[in-house]
Amino acid sequence: MVNAREYLEGSDDLQKLQEMVNLMCYISMDLKEITCLESLAVFDRKLNAIFCESKEDLKNDKTGRSKVEEFIRLHPELSIAMKDVLKSGKHKKIHLSKDESLLALPVMGHKKPIGVVGIVYASDGCLHEECTADLLFKDVLEIFMTRYQEMRDKQTMAAMSCRLKTLEDYEKYAILETGKRCNWNISNMAKELEIGRNTLYQKLKKMGIN
Repeated sequence: MVNAREYLEGSDDLQKLQEMVNLMCYISMDLKEITCLESLAVFDRKLNAIFCESKEDLKNDKTGRSKVEEFIRLHPELSIAMKDVLKSGKHKKIHLSKDESLLALPVMGHKKPIGVVGIVYASDGCLHEECTADLLFKDVLEIFMTRYQEMRDKQTMAAMSCRLKTLEDYEKYAILETGKRCNWNISNMAKELEIGRNTLYQKLKKMGIN
């Protein structure tokens, strides 16, 4: 049988990281209209660049991502800071120069950070560890991510409604979605689905999930 909890956690994390990349592709043109923003990138847990854009010549292609990775390698303090973000789950600002800063934001997965968003912006010499610009960028990305997720959920539900043909299909979909929301806690799932624990165990067993 499939160990659904382990599998879906990994699948959800991968989907979350892909959604962040999709979001960046979707909003990068709008973000680049922000006067002080110079460039942005998304990294996975190994600090491989999986997305990048800038106001100048940096494009989201193999060459552009290689340039970003080379920049990180040449500046070990950035790598150290991003690893700290991945470990702590908290954003961190790195001063690149007296006029330029990099804000590293965690991409949160199911239980821990699964990637980092890096935003390079003109800082006007601000040396504070946390300033209004940092919090603004953080909030803007969170708002965009929430709106994007809502849009994706609506699209998913619309697509699913076309594929769900029988009552059994709807039941399986409801159990899987409830499992993800409840972190596969059987008691919480049973309560939300309004069925007994034994009944839920039987349905999960029938679906091949332990």
